Amino acid sequence: MGSSIRPVLTRRSHGALLWLRTLCAAMVAISVTLSGCHMPLWNHRRTACVPQQINDVEMREYREYATEIDFPDLDCELTAPSSALAMEPRRLRNLHKDDLWDMTLQEAIKTSLANCRILRSSGQFLSPGNPILANPQFAPSSYDIAIQETGILFGSRGVEAALAEFDTQFTTTMTWGRDEQIQNNLFNVGVLPGQTLKENTAAFNSSLQKQLATGGIVSLSHNWNYEWDNVTNQLFPSVYTGRVQAQFRQPLLAGAGVEYTRIAGPISQNIEGVSGVQQGVVIARINNDISIADFELGVINVVADIERLYWQLYLAYQQFDAESSLKIEALENWRSVDARVKAQATGGSAVDESEATELLLQIDARVMQAQNNLYDMEAQLRRMMGLPPNDGRIIRPIDQPVMAELLPDWSLTLNDALERRVELRKQKWNIKKFELQMKAAENLIRPRLDFVSSYNINGFGDDLMGGAADGRTARGLGSGFRTLADGDETGWGLGFEFSLPLGLRAARAQLRNQHVQLVKARDALFAQEIEISHELADSFRKLDLAYQSMQISINRKLNNEKALQALEAQRQATPDRVSQDMILRARDRAVQSQTAFLQALVQYNIAIMETHYRSGTLLDLDNVYLAEGPWCHGARYDAAEKAAARARTIPTATMLHTEPEVFAFPEDDSSLGVPLPEIGPAMQGWPIEPTEPLESLDIEPMTPPLLTPPALAPTPAPIETPAPEPPAAPATPEPYLGPAVDHQQDSGNFSLPSISKLPLQTFPGAVKRESVINSLPHPESTTTTDDDGFKAPIRRTVQ
Repeated sequence: MGSSIRPVLTRRSHGALLWLRTLCAAMVAISVTLSGCHMPLWNHRRTACVPQQINDVEMREYREYATEIDFPDLDCELTAPSSALAMEPRRLRNLHKDDLWDMTLQEAIKTSLANCRILRSSGQFLSPGNPILANPQFAPSSYDIAIQETGILFGSRGVEAALAEFDTQFTTTMTWGRDEQIQNNLFNVGVLPGQTLKENTAAFNSSLQKQLATGGIVSLSHNWNYEWDNVTNQLFPSVYTGRVQAQFRQPLLAGAGVEYTRIAGPISQNIEGVSGVQQGVVIARINNDISIADFELGVINVVADIERLYWQLYLAYQQFDAESSLKIEALENWRSVDARVKAQATGGSAVDESEATELLLQIDARVMQAQNNLYDMEAQLRRMMGLPPNDGRIIRPIDQPVMAELLPDWSLTLNDALERRVELRKQKWNIKKFELQMKAAENLIRPRLDFVSSYNINGFGDDLMGGAADGRTARGLGSGFRTLADGDETGWGLGFEFSLPLGLRAARAQLRNQHVQLVKARDALFAQEIEISHELADSFRKLDLAYQSMQISINRKLNNEKALQALEAQRQATPDRVSQDMILRARDRAVQSQTAFLQALVQYNIAIMETHYRSGTLLDLDNVYLAEGPWCHGARYDAAEKAAARARTIPTATMLHTEPEVFAFPEDDSSLGVPLPEIGPAMQGWPIEPTEPLESLDIEPMTPPLLTPPALAPTPAPIETPAPEPPAAPATPEPYLGPAVDHQQDSGNFSLPSISKLPLQTFPGAVKRESVINSLPHPESTTTTDDDGFKAPIRRTVQ
């Protein structure tokens, strides 16, 4: 009889097997649930998740795409007003009568600065990289100073964010807990072996921490801990323990001192993570000055674009008027030739008719081009002024361009450029920032040594508050607050904490980086000064060229007018020898020479503007000054109240106002008479070869005699071309034109308009720029005399 061995399943083994099966089933269910829909690796052509059909009905809510183009739902719809987009733009096939809007240059500048919170540039119009459309967040605006002032990001913090490091930090916590543990111990440690140790706990912590300007930290904390358990061999089953503690930590080497904290901000508590040295209050203030310089650059560019477009629009009006007058004469000539052709008279051949028609068509095309150019210049000026393309009015410049000869002094103008160019001021702020950051980086190449100290008063009691009697001791430990107030149990700590990354590679690398950036910034400043001197020299050459070209254009214009008068007199004497076509072509040459003169005149005024632009005095020329925006009434009231309270509480007058070390020079109101700065290292050592003076060269200048310039006619209105009357446009409110401009207009003098002020969108404390005397001389009266003794006085009065 054979024997067999059978496994015997006990209750314990059966339970373990059941538990294992349950665990395996749960794991399979979880894996199936988490796998979801996926693409099989062996089949990339099939769709992973195919919609199933239930009862042969397709699921209509299923979509075969996950992303589509959507539009955001804003809290409030922000769209341009209907008045800015309602009227159809002005163009050649939409001619209708518009009201004339006579505008001075100062009014155009004031309107532009009042309407344009986002600064525009004429050169970026119709460009794919126009920041207003491509990157509006990076477009220059009047909000950039306030954005920098309130910045909190690393490297671009504002003053308020930097000062926030010194705000007192208040922290408090309150927690409760319960714990039960079986005691695995054969000995009696408060509870019987195998029994459960039960604990109820509670904790309260509260602290105040203040960062000091010296880099130190002072803190005051107060905490209580409650504990109850079922241990039998204790004095009290429940007890309250607490303390009041004061701590102080002060760096002695790395990160120590007020200078480091002002530059880099409080040092990190861990020296291994060396932070940047650009988080201090001083660096934040310098960043604000840099943002002010960027905004000022934007304003200068806007003013330059406005003045350039204003004179180009003036030129477009003059060209359109000249071409329109010539078109009228060409039309009369064609009608005369056509009448002779019909009468079969002398001068009425087919060749004469063809030439008259060709000339009329050419002039008609030029008139159309001049009119379209007028509309284009007017639209571009409207864009820079922040106005709609068409509001039922057409802008017409009424200021006359300057014809007086401008002879700026090179030394004074170069001195102004090196002192007043905003780019140089911005770069000097960068150099000052790198110098301060280098000082802070030098502070961090030392080891970290901190002085630490603490003092605490301890408390203990059966209850938190109550009577002193506890029923068990003669001392009276019934109240925790009472023992804490007695202050009999105290503690203190005193010592030093030292840490040193061996090699200090991170700190030394940061120091080398700051040194290289400082050297680069200084060399960049030298390069900028040389670049500005070249720009100014180029503007001087262009100024001379524009003035000489204007003189030549005047001579050409007067010469062609004289030839036209002689030809007309000859026609009256001998009509058979001089035809009307010859008269018309002579008049065309006179018109072309007049257009060339106007172009040279406008180019001369633009050259004057460019000279002021390159010398940094353009805003003074146009009477534009940057000032801080007005404070609200509440801010003024709070400032006055705090000043009065401070004056009453501090009797010593010397303590009412304290300042750290000065890192910015006050602005000097006088920019004249300042000697030129010394030549920098970048300009030293250049080989300068002696050159032959121009007087010794065998060159005969071709200077024609200066004739009397004709008086400029007022800007004419555009000729109305017959066209069907368009439907009446809806009434639109007039755009905001800013404050009224008081200007004086005289036929013989050129008067500067009144002052224009532009408020900045910034916080109180920005630097206010006052007016500085312009070094470019504007002669009150300039008299030019040629060799023949003929005088042509040209006068320009400057108020």
